[in-house]
Amino acid sequence: MHYLALQLPSINGSPNSINVNGIPADKPGELAIIINAGIDLMIAAAIFVCLFMLMLGGFEWIFSQGDKQKIANARQRLAMSILGLVLIFASFLIINVLYAFFFGSKIINFLGSQ
Repeated sequence: MHYLALQLPSINGSPNSINVNGIPADKPGELAIIINAGIDLMIAAAIFVCLFMLMLGGFEWIFSQGDKQKIANARQRLAMSILGLVLIFASFLIINVLYAFFFGSKIINFLGSQ
């Protein structure tokens, strides 16, 4: 019986098969690598968006020309982007703690720094 499978390249270039259940056909550890890469990608994208919003808030403040409403909007954007960065790093810490709790002492490496 044949199953529907997805072929993804691994780090060394050889293809990895993922079967219908979502578990890699040849190595169960490869699923953790895929999830790790997805988490890294989401965290990096969220950091990029927060830094962009931080810069946008700074430019709004610079170009507000003393208008109190524009300054208030810029301050709120700056505060929310800083809060977003804090939440991103807190979520990264929580993910690492949960990963260490459920899967042993091995912690997720951010951006592939292995």
